[in-house]
Order: sequence, then structure tokens, then C-alpha cells
Amino acid sequence: MSKRAKRATWSSAFVLLLLGPPAVYLSREGIDPGHLLGLGIVVTGLVATVAMVLTTVGASRIKALTTAFGIDRVMGTHRWLGVAALVLVAAHTVLAVVRSPKLIDPFAASLGYQFGYASFAGMVLLSGAAAWGRRRGTRYEWWARLHVAAAALALLLAGLHVVWMGDLIEDPVMRVVVAALALLLLAVLGRRWVWQPLFSQRGAYVVYGVRHEGPEVATLALTPVFRRRGLRRFAPGQFVWLRLHRRVVGVQEHPFTIASSAELTDRLELTVRANGDFTRALARMGPGSKVWLDGPHGSFTPETPDRVDGLVLIAGGVGITPMMSMLRTLAERGDRRLHRLVLAERADQPLFGPELEVLARRLDLEVLRTAGRRIDAGLISEILPRARGRLEYYVCGPPSLLSGALVALDELGVPPARIHSEQFGWTGPLKALTGSASPPAPTATAGRDRGESLARYPGEA
Repeated sequence: MSKRAKRATWSSAFVLLLLGPPAVYLSREGIDPGHLLGLGIVVTGLVATVAMVLTTVGASRIKALTTAFGIDRVMGTHRWLGVAALVLVAAHTVLAVVRSPKLIDPFAASLGYQFGYASFAGMVLLSGAAAWGRRRGTRYEWWARLHVAAAALALLLAGLHVVWMGDLIEDPVMRVVVAALALLLLAVLGRRWVWQPLFSQRGAYVVYGVRHEGPEVATLALTPVFRRRGLRRFAPGQFVWLRLHRRVVGVQEHPFTIASSAELTDRLELTVRANGDFTRALARMGPGSKVWLDGPHGSFTPETPDRVDGLVLIAGGVGITPMMSMLRTLAERGDRRLHRLVLAERADQPLFGPELEVLARRLDLEVLRTAGRRIDAGLISEILPRARGRLEYYVCGPPSLLSGALVALDELGVPPARIHSEQFGWTGPLKALTGSASPPAPTATAGRDRGESLARYPGEA
């Protein structure tokens, strides 16, 4: 199934889950003009609850979702659903107070109403934690723990509010709907927080070597602990989450792109820049050390050969990591199409120089190192063939590189649908392109170690 078909299927399921429960409720209750306020109270609360469930499910690393949409769209939807849920809960509270003004004092209300107020407070705390996490210099580990704790508190209290109030579960059909939502949530959370970190054997890997690519860059070579229980096949450009310990609480996890060929399933390679405590610990790991991986995730992957005449890869620094996976995979497959690589890097830290020379002989590959030059339309046009054909463009690096590259590609008349981008730290879609063309949504956070700061990695719930 193509990415477009997968996206259509998941989008339909999303709309059904979001609008289905309120539609069922209204069909059971009917619309009585004399009770519109009461219907509004229940419907806003129901849609808010469903939005909270979908927000949590979407941020629980479901591979089918991240592969179909990319981590950027998944996390973007996660944030917008969270905002929508907060607004709906606020509207639900206001409507309830309008109908019964005495509810304005939560301490004088019944226990069911107090659970609702407490859930509202938990959502406000959750929103505050999300806003705080976007500040430069915020440590991801502390932000993530606060975010998850606030989300769990809000969900638990919302569930208690629904049960104590009883409006939704009095009807047998709605009772089934609410139970199904609860089971969906429990199944996803159980897989994310219990089965995967504690019991799954598929992501257990052992380090059999560390190769230093430069003063701050190292490649970890990994092999599965249990033969035939490694990660399922991955597409070049996808990433994994890596943890050093097998427990739920107090464990750091960071995303890294798989740098090795997708044709070699018996081992994985992750190339990281040691710019934080976590990555420096990885670079010092010795053979035999165990790590646990969750993946593969992401949609920053090349199209099938029969649809594309070649790839143009633009990378900055360790943004070359997904490009190396693509090129290594193409070489293993004996690809005969045209490929071009534009590489912006530190002058004192050239990456993969000898291997790129070998790949240039195995593939129709031309490599252009910018040597400090700004990436613009003139530089990119130097490496493009005269007859461009159906080329796909992949851009990966820091926001500054993406902004310049996207503007350059727009000036060269490249259709936005053929541009795929991934930036180191997701701060929203880049407003780099002008005119009628709009920039592609960057597949953010999918691949580099984000160090210790949320300025480089916005995180997840």
C-alpha cells in the first residue's frame, strides 16, 4: 500500500473516532430544541474526551502512523488536538456553569464535578508544561516527565468525571462506545509503557563496535541479541528511539537515524554527534553493551525506483546520516539512476569522505561539498543535470540550512510535492518559500540526537 493510501486510511479512521461517538450520542438522544444547552454540555465534554484519547494514542509511537505521516505531522496533530481538547473542556465547563451557576464554586460541587474541575486543571498544567518545554535550554528529560505526568493525571480525572456523572454510560450503546475508547487507550498505553520497555525482545541489541568518524562523531554498530528478533525491515531514512536501560521510570530515550543499508538486516549502524551527556556515553560504549531500540519510525524515505529518475540529497553536518542509509541501500541494490549529494559540513570534520568516494564509483553519484559556501539556487544548479526528469529532493539539517535550501529549490522551480525535508529541531513548518508554493512540512525530530536541550528536540508525550 502506498503512503498516500495509508494516509487516507488513517485519516478516515481518525475522523471516525473523533466524530463517531458524538454522532452516536446525538442519534440516541435526539435533538430537542428545549434541551440544547444540556446537549451542548455533553457533546463538548464527549468530543474533548475523545480528543484527549486520540492525542495520547497519536503520541504513543505507533509505527504505522509515523511511517504513513512522518513524525512531524503526527506530533503536529498531537499538539493541535491537545489545544482543541483544552478549548472544548473550557467550553464544557462554561456551559455547565451557565446551566447551574452554583457550580462556579468547585469546592461546593459534588465529587463528579470536582473530578471534572481537577481534570481541567491538569490540562492547564499540561499546556503550561508544553509551552515551557519550547523554551531554549529546557532539559528534555525533566520536561518529558512533567508532560507525561500531567497527561496521565488529566486522563485519569476525566475518566473519573465521566463515570461519576453517569450521563454517557446510562445508555447501553454509549456504554459500549465509552468502554471501547477506554480499551483502546489502555491497549496503546500498555504496549507503549509496559510491554515494549519491559518485555519485548525485538528491540534488544548489543554493541559489537564503535567507529569514530571524527572528533565528535561516532558510529555504533549493533546486532540483535536474539537472532530473528531484531527490528523488522526498515526503509532508508527511518529512525529508532534508543534507551540504555530496560525500565519504565527515569530512563532517557533519544531518536537516531539508522545509517546502515536497509539491505543488511542482521546489523544496524547509528551515527551520532557527541554533544551531550547521553551521546558522549554512547560514544564510550564498549563491545557487549546492551541497548534497546524502538522503531523503525518516520516517512523521510525515498520513493520506489519506477516512480523516480534519481535523488538530489542536501545535507548539513550529521544530517548526512539518513542520506548515507539511502546511498548505501541504493549501492547494495545496484541502482543505476542518477544521484546528487550536496554536503554542508564543518571544515575540520569531513564525514564519510573515503566511503563517499567508493559510493560514487558504485553509483551514478556526484558529491558537492560546499566548503563554506551558502546553499542557494546557484550552488544547487551546479550539480543538477540539464535534463532533470522526475527527481526527488531530500533535505536534512538545521533550520538555517533547510530555510536556504527550500528557498533555492523554489527559485529553481522544483514542485513542492517533490521536496522532502527533515530538520534537527521542530519549531513548526518553515516559512521559507514565497509566492504560491508552500513549503513541505518538515519531518522533524526524526533522526538526530537532540542532546540535552529542547531547543533541538521538542519531544513527545
